[in-house]
Amino acid sequence: IGAIMPGIIDWDELWRATHAGGFHHHHGQDGQDLVSHWDSRARGFNKRVMKNTERAASQVATLGLLPHETVLDVGAGTGRLAIPMARLAKSVTALDQSIGMLQCLEENMAKEGIENIRCIHKSWEDLAEEEIEPHDVVLSSNSLGVLNLKESLAKMDSLARRAVYIFTFADRRRDDGLADFLSRGKNVRRRHSGPADYLVIYNLLADMGIYADIKILDWQSSEYYSSLDEAVADLREMYEIPAEREAELREFLSGKLTQSEKGLGMHRRHRQAMISWQKGEPVST
Repeated sequence: IGAIMPGIIDWDELWRATHAGGFHHHHGQDGQDLVSHWDSRARGFNKRVMKNTERAASQVATLGLLPHETVLDVGAGTGRLAIPMARLAKSVTALDQSIGMLQCLEENMAKEGIENIRCIHKSWEDLAEEEIEPHDVVLSSNSLGVLNLKESLAKMDSLARRAVYIFTFADRRRDDGLADFLSRGKNVRRRHSGPADYLVIYNLLADMGIYADIKILDWQSSEYYSSLDEAVADLREMYEIPAEREAELREFLSGKLTQSEKGLGMHRRHRQAMISWQKGEPVST
């Protein structure tokens, strides 16, 4: 629609309308602000996401990074993609508004012997273009927690010399029933209604005159636990499930976890959209 009849739908305003009450844009549970929320969750988050190295390697492989290129990782978190990108590229600039996340990233860098990542403690919306130099590649993976989408996309385009890559969830029904279970909790906000995020991003880009490529990726991941107690404790921490729902969570997991030689397995599937556009061809040096 955006590409054929520009202006019929204000995609930027639609994004704001459907995300205004979203958990990841304003406040965490119990009124906790977003930065404090991620600071407090950083170590647990780091422990989980850094396990899945195969998926990270697959994502990074799609970028076609060259040894002389620089990468700006918007919302880098604890370095799930920044670290494998740093092994391929000349350097990576990791931007995140959570100091807790960046501290974990620096620890991961030391552990992996990585020295070519520069950390910047700032949110993407607060970062002015003149504060940072252009990079060959600009990347955002599940980190577009912004209200001003058009402004954020324009900034990515402006700061990229070769290409921009955005990874975002393509559907909201993940974890084979876990999302539905979480939405029944009184303290868990329901996901906003409206078009899937990737469709809004894609159409807004078209209205901006940027005709992006889009690819839907299917992922499956498995988490293994030594006991049901460990699984309950891990998910309670990850999703901030209140104590009064522990028995309900235990019952849910009892029917969901499968036993194998690796332990009790929680298998999750989801689809992710990769939106990308090229600014220019890679230049060999």
